[in-house]
Parts: sequence; structure tokens; C-alpha cells
Amino acid sequence: MNPDIHRPAYLTAAEPWFGQSVIKVLVGMRRSGKSVLLRQIAARHIEQRSAAQHVHLFDMERMANAELRTAEALYARLRDEPAGVLLIDEVQEVEGWERLVASLSGEGWDVWLTGSNAHLLSSELATLLTGRYVEIRVFPLSLVEFRAFRPPDTTERDDLDLYLRWGGLPGLHALDLRDELSREYLRAVFESVLLKDVVARFGVRNVPLLERLTRFVAASVGSPLSALSIVRFLKSQRQAVTVETVQGYLSHLESALLIHGVRRWDIRGKRHIESADKYYLGDTGLFCALLDRPGDINAVLENLVFLELLRRGYRVSVGRIGDFEIDFVGERGGETVYVQVAYLLADPSTVERELRPLRAVADHHMKLLLTMDQHPVTFEDGVRHLSLAAFFLGAPLGR
Repeated sequence: MNPDIHRPAYLTAAEPWFGQSVIKVLVGMRRSGKSVLLRQIAARHIEQRSAAQHVHLFDMERMANAELRTAEALYARLRDEPAGVLLIDEVQEVEGWERLVASLSGEGWDVWLTGSNAHLLSSELATLLTGRYVEIRVFPLSLVEFRAFRPPDTTERDDLDLYLRWGGLPGLHALDLRDELSREYLRAVFESVLLKDVVARFGVRNVPLLERLTRFVAASVGSPLSALSIVRFLKSQRQAVTVETVQGYLSHLESALLIHGVRRWDIRGKRHIESADKYYLGDTGLFCALLDRPGDINAVLENLVFLELLRRGYRVSVGRIGDFEIDFVGERGGETVYVQVAYLLADPSTVERELRPLRAVADHHMKLLLTMDQHPVTFEDGVRHLSLAAFFLGAPLGR
């Protein structure tokens, strides 16, 4: 297994920005592959550079760079260098980094950053550099990328089963996806993200409460969830907490990209309703880390579809039409798709339950039912069926 295997979709997305004056930011959960991608971008720069252009790559989590973790120290290191390409991995480790990158970008440097805290980066960059930066979101492996790590003689079905069980963090493949090692790795990733990107960043004092809340969110993936319902659950466990505290913790977890909150979209009224209605994990391997077991198959499939829609560039909401709920409404470049996710179409009642919400939508946008059934099923009313395996392997949603 090659740990530095290329992920061409991201390199393709990055290349148009080579040499552009805007600051480029790779944003994703820890251990999702940002550091490897940044090294590959640095290598591509080196391949394409002119003789006068220098490429500088700093991993700010390495002890060798500990003395450079302030804006002043890193600027002093670069001050006498000719403007070239600067790549900083985990830039949030640098105190005052936003002033540093603003200054160097203004001096002609081609600046690339990675960060594990989405709100930290977006809020501070937006304040200082409105219109002068772009974000490239990096997700855990898709099934196509997952298979690129696997031996060439493995079957699609075997790889899909492993993907459903362990998720898409690239580091798992260095462990050959062995059960006990994979569990320990996923627990270690979760603890690292929680401690570095939530507890340390936001000064959280009640870490056991934070962990219990996160486990409850994981156990509730695919179900409506509110701060009030979490408060009620915690009180049933004899843990007193306020709605405001829960809302703060949820916001911190979203900042660290451990979870994604998804708002409801009123299809008839064409507006978002209130705050987040459902939460999904940043990677489905976190089910094992948080619940000490693989996730419920329905929750895992729904979570993976959500991440795949994001990966494909859709803005995703939970659909609501009358008394019916549609799992996802995806919007991208004027295109809308309504998506229902089910494990198997085992009997007519299951088919009717899944189709009823889609049939309630009167517009002519695409309506899609995704299931683990291997053979396509034909429906009336314009609903298209697609196997989840084909969807995860990149099958387009088009008609």
C-alpha cells in the first residue's frame, strides 16, 4: 500500500489556482489526507517551478518547527527569501497566522494552507482577507479512492463491505484494515481531534460531558436531533446541562469537522427552517470510535450518501414537504436532486414508504432512490433507482 497515493480529483481542483494571488486553504478533519495532498501540491510546484522560484513547506505540528509557531518567528525565517511558494500544514498552530499570511500574500508569495478547524479558518480569513482566499474542502476517502489503496485482486463487494465497516480515513490502510488495530486507530483519531481541535481550542472543561454528548450524536445519526432533546437525554443520565452549553458543544464539534449539522428545507415554502435538524459524522469510521461497534447499517449508508453529496459539490439539506421527510435535498449550480436512502427494498410496504415522500414533490427536479439492491428497479412518476454501490463508485446522478 502506498500511503502517498494520489487523489486526482483534489489535484485537479488545486491546479487552476497555481500561481494565483489568492490564498488557498485545504480544509478537512484531521487525518483525512490534507497533509499528504499538500506535499503532493508542493511536489507539483517543484516540477513546474522556474529556476528563481523557491518552494517552502512547513508542517507546524513537527517539533522541528516549534520555534516558528508565531507569526513573527516564521516571518523572520522567510523575510530575506525571494517570494516563492509557501505551504503551511496545520496553520492554526501558528499564533497570529492570519496576519502572517495576509502580509506574505501581499508581498507576492503563492500561499497554500491546511487547517483542521473550519470555523477558525473561515471566520478569521473572512475578516481579514475578504475576497482574497479560496477553500478546497478535503473529505475522507470516497469508495473509488478507498479501492485505490487496496490490492488489485480484491472485489468491489469485499471493498464495499470494508468501507462500510471502517470508513474512509487513509491511515487505516497502513494497518491493512486489521480489526483491533483499526479500532484503536479510530479511537486515537477521535481523541486527538477532540482534545486538540475542541477541548484545547475552546477551553472546554467538562470533557466527559463533551464525550457523552458526541456519542449520543453518533447514536442518533439519521434521526432529528435538537439541543433540547440532547439536554433531556443527558438529564435522564443524571447529567445536568443547559441548552446553551449543548449548543456551544455542538458548534465546537462542527468547527472541528467531527460532525456536520444539516438544516431542514421547506420544499413548498422554499426556505430553511430553524437550526440544524440532523447531524452526520465527519467520517463513518467514527461510529466504531464512539460506539465501540460498527454503526447501524441504515445510519452508515445515510451518512456516506451525505458525505458523497458534499464531495460532489452539492449543498445539502433535509427536505420537508407537509408531513413527509426526504433524506436529502442537494443543490448545485442550479440543479436540484431529491434523494431517499434505504438499505433494501425488501417488500412492497418498504417501497411505498420510501417513494411516498418523493411522489409528494410536484416539481420536475430529479428524484432518486438509493438502495443496496444490486439490480435496478423501475418506478413510475419519474423516480430513478440507483444502487448504492454504483453511487459510491462514482455513477452520475443524471438521467
